[in-house]
Amino acid sequence: MYVNDEEATELFYYKFLPKKNIKGVLVILPSGGELIENTLKQITLHKLAVEKGIMVIVPSINWGTDNRDAEFTILDKIFNEIIDKHKVSKDKFIIGGLSNGAMISLTYAEKTVKNTEKHFLIPKGIFALDAPLDNARFYKYCEREIERNIYQPAVDEAKRIKNNCDSIYGGSPDKFPEKYLEHSIYSFGAKDGGNTKYLKNMPLLMFTDLDTNWLINQRHRDLNDWNGIDIISMINQLTIMGNEKSKVILSQGKGVRLDGTKNPHSWSIMDSKVCLNWILELLEK
Repeated sequence: MYVNDEEATELFYYKFLPKKNIKGVLVILPSGGELIENTLKQITLHKLAVEKGIMVIVPSINWGTDNRDAEFTILDKIFNEIIDKHKVSKDKFIIGGLSNGAMISLTYAEKTVKNTEKHFLIPKGIFALDAPLDNARFYKYCEREIERNIYQPAVDEAKRIKNNCDSIYGGSPDKFPEKYLEHSIYSFGAKDGGNTKYLKNMPLLMFTDLDTNWLINQRHRDLNDWNGIDIISMINQLTIMGNEKSKVILSQGKGVRLDGTKNPHSWSIMDSKVCLNWILELLEK
């Protein structure tokens, strides 16, 4: 659930409380393998939110399980505790994150809408940064990355992800398309985008960054390897289905990691003030 924390065995969450009445709760999830403290060094969203009367929760979930059940159990436990202690309404929770954190947030929203009795609450809205959405297309990306065999850390990650998919689903999406459809947040070409249909009425704010110089010169990738292709497709699908409360913000070349290196898969692609204003508008409705 929480990796790169050395020998620690306990889960926890940070809680930032506003001085005045609580308008709502903002839940921020780190990216895969990222410590909470490093997440908070890269954004100002939590500070801005608290100043505006929003409680902020940052759970120690930066990895997780294949079916997400354990992550959702932890989140429901935290939400129950917050509501019980601070008397916050269940319809005032907004969840989001980067990469794996974004995937957890979006999947939680889909699962809670699909099966309201099983989960503690349905989020008021979701913000998501550069989330991989379509497992079938992601599998194809892994195949390309392995075949290119250029940037070793990415090749190793692609091998791990591909092997994991082969183990879980039994093989490639060509052989088992229905399994990939069942477990994807969005499925390109599927009716209503597959599980995206459960987000038909969900406000979404998606961020992605197109840095073609980085894609080509640093990773030797093209637009087929870019998460934004599915992010834009999903938002378009939701718009076609009548969801007027979802949008994508596309930046160019804003991605910078905590160590100063360029990378579009980063917290820096989010404008914290823009995200906060979107959150405030949702909470006022």
